Amino acid sequence: MLTPRFELTQTEDEVLVVIHAPYANIKDTEVHVEACDFRFFSNPYYLRLNLPGEIEENDASTGSYDCEKGDFSMRFSKINKGEHFENLDMISSLLLPSTKKTIIPDIQVISNPVTSGTDVVNDNEEDDKDDGDDDEWFIPQNVPSEDSCISLNSSKYGFANKISRALDAFEESWLAEIIDLPRPDDTPINLRKNLREKHESSSFNVVHYIAEYLESEQIDEYIKFKAEWEIISDKDVTFTEKEVSILKEMPNKEYLLDDKEILNISLGLVDILFGFCYNYRTTLGENTVESGWTVAKLSSTLSWFENFLEMKDVVIGCIRRSLCFPLFRNWNLSMKIIEDIKQVLKLGKKYVVKSLCEIYTFFNSSCEPRYVLNQLYIKDYLIWIQQSPNSVLEFLLKELNQIEVKKEEIGFDLPSLENSAYDIYAKDLIIENTKTEDGNLMTSFSNLTINKKPITPVVSDSSDTDSDSDSDSDSDSTTSSSSDNNSESNNSTSMLTDHSKKIECKSKSSESLDSDDHSEPETPN
Repeated sequence: MLTPRFELTQTEDEVLVVIHAPYANIKDTEVHVEACDFRFFSNPYYLRLNLPGEIEENDASTGSYDCEKGDFSMRFSKINKGEHFENLDMISSLLLPSTKKTIIPDIQVISNPVTSGTDVVNDNEEDDKDDGDDDEWFIPQNVPSEDSCISLNSSKYGFANKISRALDAFEESWLAEIIDLPRPDDTPINLRKNLREKHESSSFNVVHYIAEYLESEQIDEYIKFKAEWEIISDKDVTFTEKEVSILKEMPNKEYLLDDKEILNISLGLVDILFGFCYNYRTTLGENTVESGWTVAKLSSTLSWFENFLEMKDVVIGCIRRSLCFPLFRNWNLSMKIIEDIKQVLKLGKKYVVKSLCEIYTFFNSSCEPRYVLNQLYIKDYLIWIQQSPNSVLEFLLKELNQIEVKKEEIGFDLPSLENSAYDIYAKDLIIENTKTEDGNLMTSFSNLTINKKPITPVVSDSSDTDSDSDSDSDSDSTTSSSSDNNSESNNSTSMLTDHSKKIECKSKSSESLDSDDHSEPETPN
């Protein structure tokens, strides 16, 4: 049987159900309504919904079929007039079967693949017998056998850390295409943050950062871009046909999580949304073939399987990765992305679900095997967020609004780096022999070095030049100084490795000086 696309809307007194079933056999169509239970059958389609409120079929109920569109439209009256049905647009939640099981107080409902669930069933065995024909429509899902059980000693990852040994069979080179964490099945959770930060520190490119810090015209274009979430309101959010198709294919799941696990996956959601917002803004809303890479790379949750326990750690981790890996690495841009996440959360669960659907599509269509990340994280996030109360997003938004991150906390010594670079730029300390043919000052920053001494320009010694050269007087402006200056020039290719020291800009001009024989420099044409 096929699950058709459907849409639910409501008024104060009625609920409208629209079902898209273009190949339905109208003669065989059956509709059953009983309190919160709605069932629709029209070969080859079958749909059963667990509504958040009670409806009834009475004289005011109507139904029609549009043969051109293939849509069934049905209206039913609410039993409690004026009642507002929550989450009518959360498709996966509506497809979940109703349950009469008693939930123990103070325990969050979320599934656990490690737990067999035998005790729960036994405690409610009599209630299950009262369900009547409900059992005919749902087949119980058994827990994996002992052969596939999770080892308690294995490193865990995935949604709420419920998965282990799932990547054992894959080659490391294959995994390296989608994640940065080496040996995920053997690396403990408590080591991942330290490994990630070391990798980021070694990947931070000083020249790239300085270039976009001093010449930020292109970055400003992306910062000023008006993203969709800055324009629309929560009432304007609707699912597309593609998104509906994705959601109705999501499996029916219940989750059993404690408070710590709920906090972990909630913070992980913010981490994932950072990559989504960065991609959207830096592509001006037009996704590219690199969109999947961008989302996965900027998220520590997806690339390092990291578990966050504080919102500030999430923000710092997102900013660090945004300054190390993507094409545009700019502090102001990263701050703008944080504001974007707040706007996305303000639009509510429906827009968050839309964002996750887009990420799901990225990963499935990626050239690299990023569909694995859908299986490990995104699918469960899509199901869980629809079942979660609105208070989850409200909590995340409140936490984000209270976070203030300074450049000193990022870990790359950004203030010292920016001050030194800006001093050179602002004071126009253009050192001789550093100009390139195109006259671009940024080329000179590729020769930045570390020195404890204050910044001093290298000046050619005219007396030495006069004594050693018989060339025209015009050559004085292009000659290099003595071999001491030349040795310093050869050392100028090293990158900045200690940002707490002063930055000294040295030149290297291979065309005007030969370090081996100190031959007479040529006069420029």
